[in-house]
Amino acid sequence: MAEQRKNKFYWTEGVTRKEVEAALSADKHPALYRRSVRRTIVAIYAALIVLLFFAPSIGTEKVTSYISAIAGAILLALFFTLRFSVRLIADAPTELLDERLIAIRDRTYLSAYRWLSFVVGIVVGVGIARDFSFGADHWENVIVAFIMLIAGLPSMILAWQLPSEES
Repeated sequence: MAEQRKNKFYWTEGVTRKEVEAALSADKHPALYRRSVRRTIVAIYAALIVLLFFAPSIGTEKVTSYISAIAGAILLALFFTLRFSVRLIADAPTELLDERLIAIRDRTYLSAYRWLSFVVGIVVGVGIARDFSFGADHWENVIVAFIMLIAGLPSMILAWQLPSEES
């Protein structure tokens, strides 16, 4: 039973106890813990979300499918890199964090939901202005872009705000 508890999986957060504990004490990739590197990852992640959103406007259907597939694959890789660069703080359950990290995580989620509201408002505004005349393929890209934004936004904000860690 103790072994099962040690490797407990937190379904709503998508992490395991062992994974969070390892991330909080990791020092394998010190470059990922520098603010400039994290901000670069955030900027690339945001640019890829925008690219995914506007991919159908770029060219033919074949070009759009290639752009969407490549952007989606890179986004997925950057999502895990981003989570690792902030030591899974945004995704860790409360019982695995101390009071300081809980406060940081909670402030991050407040900012994330505010930014998400802003982005949704813009997209809905654009949709109304265009009379929701996106093509069927475009809505698939919008949905994937939103899923990646929703999943990554807390870690993006945390990565942007956290200071560099000293090695």
